[in-house]
Amino acid sequence: METIRYLAPQEKQGTRAMYEEIFPEDSVSFVDYYYEWKTKENKILAMVEDGVTQVMLHLNPYPVWIHGHCREVPYIVAVATRPGCRRKGKMGRVMERALQDLERQQAPFAFLLPADPAYYLGQGFVFFPSQEGIGPGETQEASSPKGALYWNNAGEGDSQDLAAFSNNILQRDYHIFIKRDAQYFHRLLAETKAEHGGVLLLKSSAATEPPGFQEKNRCGRDALEGILVYGTSPQENQVEIRELLLAEDITGNPADGANMPKSLWESAFPGMGISFSTFHMMLRIASLKEFVSVLKREVPCCFHVKVTDSIIPGNCGCYRIELGRDGGRIQEIPEEDAELELEIGELAQLLLEGVRVSLSEWV
Repeated sequence: METIRYLAPQEKQGTRAMYEEIFPEDSVSFVDYYYEWKTKENKILAMVEDGVTQVMLHLNPYPVWIHGHCREVPYIVAVATRPGCRRKGKMGRVMERALQDLERQQAPFAFLLPADPAYYLGQGFVFFPSQEGIGPGETQEASSPKGALYWNNAGEGDSQDLAAFSNNILQRDYHIFIKRDAQYFHRLLAETKAEHGGVLLLKSSAATEPPGFQEKNRCGRDALEGILVYGTSPQENQVEIRELLLAEDITGNPADGANMPKSLWESAFPGMGISFSTFHMMLRIASLKEFVSVLKREVPCCFHVKVTDSIIPGNCGCYRIELGRDGGRIQEIPEEDAELELEIGELAQLLLEGVRVSLSEWV
């Protein structure tokens, strides 16, 4: 008999063989990391039949900063169905249960990195309207008015400083992002190590000649100018840059990774091919009322809308939705007052117009 339920903590390790079968591209070291770190705190919702997991999805919790509010939001990963159980609607039923549970828990939304966007579009997921990426800048001199720039490897002792630095930059540049703390960076260092990568610190000093890439920080006085997160494929001599945060731009342009001089990338990874991660995340509103309550809009707006949701009945209805600088409000209205009729995903895109998002998580 099929049952859909959350696995008990002692059952989670039993899904590892299924994970490795469905996601063979993940290295053994990465799967070791995942089942040591992530399954301690996540939930695994599964369809189980005769003691065997047929379908699973993992809900990995993250503290997400949303316009000044910090809410726990699930990142849906490891969405997997055994080959013999596919195209039978089983995953759809598991996803439906997960989303309905999230609505009851008053989660504003869930997000994921889709392997097949078309599949998720049918379940009310949509892409965040504004997601910024990173990439190489024009070739130019890598100089800073504060002094010479150099790279250091980050270690466990840097976690508190990394958290403070990254939160300040993210809050400056984005409306929605993962809020960091020291534990976040303890985990991130373990995660990137499993991918033969790490976290680099970009520092500036008054020295006329920058120290070498591998040199330890000579003193605690050099200014932290940026953080770079990466993984590598040693066999292919390739590095994948996942995230870059800059205190201020060193080229006189807006402060983002696209303006970092090519020479500075190359100084971090001499002789290696460099690529840049793309995180085109999708979101799904869970609780519409909670979602509206955490939004803001610099230019106030108001919508009278009839909302349809084929998975979460509690979101359906006719509402007046107001967004302003002090937050969002939602109020039920008579159906005849509704001026728009939108499916839940369409409404999400409307409400997130102009919202800057940075979500760059692998798992």
